[in-house]
Amino acid sequence: MKKSDRKKADFVAIADADNQDKHNEDLAIARKIQAAMVPSRLPAIDGLECAALYQPSLHVGGDLFDIVQISDDIIAITIFDVASNGVPAALISALAKVSFANQTRLITSPRIVMERVNEEMIRNVDSNYFITACVAYLDLHDNKLTYCNAAHPYPLIYRSDANTLEHIKSTGVCLGVFEKGHYEEKSLYVGSGDWLMFFTDGIYGLYSKDNELAGRKGFEQDLLASTKNLSPISFISQLKHRCEKIGLDKLTDDVSAVGIEFLTQSRKDQIKVKLGFNPTDPVYLQTINYFEEMDKATSIILSAMDGLGYADESIRKMKIILTELFANAIYHGNDGDHTKRVIIGHVIDKKKVLISIMDEGSGFDPSKVPDPTLPENLIKDCGRGLYIVKNYADSMTFNEKGNRVTITKYHVTS
Repeated sequence: MKKSDRKKADFVAIADADNQDKHNEDLAIARKIQAAMVPSRLPAIDGLECAALYQPSLHVGGDLFDIVQISDDIIAITIFDVASNGVPAALISALAKVSFANQTRLITSPRIVMERVNEEMIRNVDSNYFITACVAYLDLHDNKLTYCNAAHPYPLIYRSDANTLEHIKSTGVCLGVFEKGHYEEKSLYVGSGDWLMFFTDGIYGLYSKDNELAGRKGFEQDLLASTKNLSPISFISQLKHRCEKIGLDKLTDDVSAVGIEFLTQSRKDQIKVKLGFNPTDPVYLQTINYFEEMDKATSIILSAMDGLGYADESIRKMKIILTELFANAIYHGNDGDHTKRVIIGHVIDKKKVLISIMDEGSGFDPSKVPDPTLPENLIKDCGRGLYIVKNYADSMTFNEKGNRVTITKYHVTS
C-alpha cells in the first residue's frame, strides 16, 4: 500500500471512529430524553394495585406510557409506540408524550384525544414516522373503562369471576398517517379481582424471539397463569427478569407494560364504607374543598328533605347543622388546606335523614372540646358549633379517629 493510501485509510478510520462516537453520544442523549419522560412513580389509588415496566432496547425505540390521575375519580392511561428507533424515535415519542399529556387533561374522550394528537403529529412530524397508541379513561366511581385504539396491540382484561383473558378491542388507524383517521371509542366495566394489562409489542419478544404469534400466545398464557397467585407488581417483576435473562444488549425492541388489579369494590362503594354506610345503601355522595361550595352541597340535602315533606323548622335546623359541620371540616379538620377534601354522604327517606361528613385531616378527640355553657368557657371561641349541632340533631356520633361525624334527624309528623 502506498504511503498516501495508508494516510487516506487512517483518515477514514479516524472519521469513522468520530462518527461512531458522535452516534453513541446521540443515543445516550436520546436515552436520557426517554428516561425523563417515563413516570417516576405511579398514582397511589385506594382499591387498585398498579405496576409498570419500561425497558428500552440498546437501539433506543419510541415506547412510552403514562398514568395520570385527572380528578378524584378519573384516571387516564396512555401507551404508545413510535414505528422507528434511534434518536428520531426518542424525539418523536417525547413530542407525542407532551401532546397526549396535554389532551388527556383537557378532555375525557379517548377518541377526541386520538383525533387531536393525530392532527398534531401530521402537522409536526415527517410522514415517514407513525405511532400506534391506546388511550383509556378509568372512572373509579363505577369502574367504567372507556378506551380507544390506534392500531396498537389490544390491551387485555382478566375476568376473575370467569377466569378468562379477553382482548379489549376497538378499531383505529395509526397516528400521523391520515388527516381524517377513524378511531372507535368503546367502554366496558371492570369488576373486583379483574386485571387490566396495557403493553407494547416488544413484550412478545420476551417469549419468542422470531415468531410474534408464538410470543403473543406465550405472554397471554403466562399472564393468565399469574393472575391466580401473583400481583401485578410480581408479574411485572417477572417480565423485567425475562428482559435481564435475555440480556438488555440483545433486546431488539423496547418493552413497556402497565398492569392494574382491582383489589376491592368500586370506589363509590369504598367511600360509602369509609363514611360508615353499607355498600348497598342508596347514598348520595358529594365532595367539597372550599367554603364557597358549602351552599350547593347544603341545598341538595335541604331540597331532598323538602321534597319528602319535612317541616320547615327541621329544614332550618338542618341548614344550621350543615353550615357548622362543613365549616368545621374545611377549617379545622383539613386545617384550611384546600387540596384536601370534605366527603359527604347522605341517605334521606320519609323516616329520617342520615348524613356522614368526613375530612382528610388527622382527626381530633371530641370529648376534649370545652363545654361552651360552663362559665369558664363562655368567652372561648370553640365548642359552640358542636353544641348547636348536638342540640339540633337527634344524634351525633364521631368515628374513632375523629375525622368523621354522622348525624341523624328524624322526620317528626303531627
